[in-house]
Amino acid sequence: MVVMLVSTLHGAAPTESREWVSVTGSKVTGSALSVAAGQVRFKLDAGRELTVPLSKLSEGDRRLLADHFGTKEASGDTGTADGTNSGAELVTSGLSQKIGEVVGPIDAGGGSHYHVYIPKSLRKGRLAPLLHYNGSGGGNAGSVKKHIEGAELNGWIVAANVESKNGNEPEKNSEHAANCVKHLIANLPVDPKRVYFTGGSGGGAMSFYNAAHIPSAGAMPHIGYIPSGTNLKDGHFFVINGTTDYNRYTSAVAAKSLGRDAIHRLFVGAHQEGPSWLCTEGMAWLNGRYLAKNKRQADLTAERSDYEAAMIFWIKKLATSEPHRAYYWCVFLEEDYGIGGANAAVLEAVAAPLAANPGCVNYVMGIREISDFSARNYTGFGVGSAFKHTTPKLESAAANLAEKFAGVPMIEEIAKALGQPTCGG
Repeated sequence: MVVMLVSTLHGAAPTESREWVSVTGSKVTGSALSVAAGQVRFKLDAGRELTVPLSKLSEGDRRLLADHFGTKEASGDTGTADGTNSGAELVTSGLSQKIGEVVGPIDAGGGSHYHVYIPKSLRKGRLAPLLHYNGSGGGNAGSVKKHIEGAELNGWIVAANVESKNGNEPEKNSEHAANCVKHLIANLPVDPKRVYFTGGSGGGAMSFYNAAHIPSAGAMPHIGYIPSGTNLKDGHFFVINGTTDYNRYTSAVAAKSLGRDAIHRLFVGAHQEGPSWLCTEGMAWLNGRYLAKNKRQADLTAERSDYEAAMIFWIKKLATSEPHRAYYWCVFLEEDYGIGGANAAVLEAVAAPLAANPGCVNYVMGIREISDFSARNYTGFGVGSAFKHTTPKLESAAANLAEKFAGVPMIEEIAKALGQPTCGG
């Protein structure tokens, strides 16, 4: 992501008076005086001046301004989005930690420390969601780095707690997490209502535990389980598992118990955390589900615009290399998130050629059926880890799924592995 550009031709003359059209169809008549920091300043024929977000103008008008004032910003090509965004300025300085770098360890008090990343996509005047990592062996700078793409895409702050690890009592690990979250909220623009937890194995279990004991909006647990007695009342959960992980059954039970507020995503692998690309998808899913649930909140309107624009830009990049993934996110934005307005039309144009590709359509269907497979077939084996385990029924169901999705990118490979015996890392 790059910072929005200020006009390079500060002495450019105003445009001639003309009619300007917004993305919603409203019109004003006058001259454009300048373009800077995501805003265009007009002198209306009626005599008054008017300043509006550049993103609110039609694409044709933005490009006309780009030609006249010589700015990438006016064209809408800021390097951040191809959809209509809020036009809000990016934060470039003034925070207690560096932006765009992993920093740490930082002392949070109470014997707790963390590493943190503040995204370059952070917007001025806006609190950011926080993703807090709890590792089975403790968190470090690498724990943060694997989430940078997701942080930039969504405008999230990411932190990794150093002391939360296996061997501690859950209460002690949660105390470390709470110390870090409290310190982050006090020192950075973190939204206290939108804290999410992540981590693998014991850290995955702590993700569920912390989501129940610290004010939270949900979690992205890897290869974990819901600890006994943990009562999850609210939030969204993106549950990640390796296909042959010995905790695949505990994760399936967790996802099923959370119902429509959870999804079980699997990757080909054993007892290890999911790949960084799946972490990015998890953050995008959690963000989209929250914004969809709270779509009537007026204070989230600008954030919704930025999320939509960033997602469209990302989808366009994916479409050139991984069209199946790109189409999945087109469908998510249309069906799960409920995109509307001008950005819906932009997304529709991107989705149309992808929808004509059977591999893309079957990939979306396959993601859904794999989650359904988990709920039907992995939830009848108790709530403990199961080593070197499979059954003839699992093998048959997995083989049938693999046959159904033969040739579909990623899906066939995942389906084949669903029936294999569980193993370690």
